[in-house]
Amino acid sequence: MPTVIAFPTKSAPTSPQSCAVTEMIKEELSYLSSNEHMINCILERMKPFIATLDFDLGLDVEINEENQQAMMDIIPAVQAMQARFDDIISDIISERILHEIHMFHIERATKV
Repeated sequence: MPTVIAFPTKSAPTSPQSCAVTEMIKEELSYLSSNEHMINCILERMKPFIATLDFDLGLDVEINEENQQAMMDIIPAVQAMQARFDDIISDIISERILHEIHMFHIERATKV
């Protein structure tokens, strides 16, 4: 008798960054009056792009008594850099979404 393998009930773990980016893209596409089919097509094409954004910019710094004050002094600069980086990534994602919408409409027009 064959062995029955249970169907997985839990999906593979996804990173919070990927989920946040995917949700941001869905929201922007919905805001731009995209239908569900268009959103799914664009998200499928953007999977490799979204995967490239899945990284950690954490600092691997050991704090000791000698460098504690220097680390505290640099925190505002690191936070400002992170905010600028987030803004740049958002702009890049927005441009990519507009490009994907354009490509979606071109593909639909050429299928006639």
